[in-house]
Amino acid sequence: MAQIGFNETPRIAAVNEPHLACVLLMDTSGSMYGCIDNLNQSINNFKNSVSMDELSRKRVDVAVVAFDDDTRVEMPFTPLAEMEPVCLSTGGCTEMGHAINVAIDMVKERNRFYQEMGTPCFKPWIFMITDGAPTDSIDAAAQRVHAEEAKGKLKFFVVGVDDYDKNLMFTITNRVMELRSTDFTGIFNWLSESMVTISVSKPSDEAKLGMLPVDARRADPDRDISDW
Repeated sequence: MAQIGFNETPRIAAVNEPHLACVLLMDTSGSMYGCIDNLNQSINNFKNSVSMDELSRKRVDVAVVAFDDDTRVEMPFTPLAEMEPVCLSTGGCTEMGHAINVAIDMVKERNRFYQEMGTPCFKPWIFMITDGAPTDSIDAAAQRVHAEEAKGKLKFFVVGVDDYDKNLMFTITNRVMELRSTDFTGIFNWLSESMVTISVSKPSDEAKLGMLPVDARRADPDRDISDW
């Protein structure tokens, strides 16, 4: 079972600044073995890149959740500047449905915390990377994603690599991207730029995101992405 850690005292920087919560939801099943070092490095570089912007250091909160045979909260929501280096390892299968539910619970809980603190907040992100098909049901999790997105309460992104199940990922969200390699440098640079773009705007604005890196593409260019 997941160790969610909701009872820990939440950490927050600059309470009076608007905040953006982002969950990095990482597939760490055995098939990710060959690219896990690059993934770890890319996550750690992401922290350094976003931290270069003064406002983003105050406003972006990040959590890291890994899933394989079970779901683990590797890092609860943490102010960006306080992130410790991430060192994920691989093994087992792909318990994706449960992991998505944990991530949704976390962003909802985080937004409740912001509200209790009187802290304005941006629409939270869940950013999932996977290279395979789930070994549990994702039906209930997909329904929750659709419901939260329809209410304007969440942005859920999927980054697929290798033999990921594109059609199944589109049952979760229209925001499905795919990489031509297992080098995550470019897509995490894009994520860094996106976090900065959003965090320096106003919560009421719909910030325009930049172009995807050259090694990434939308999994289906014909799908509507007007709300990306």
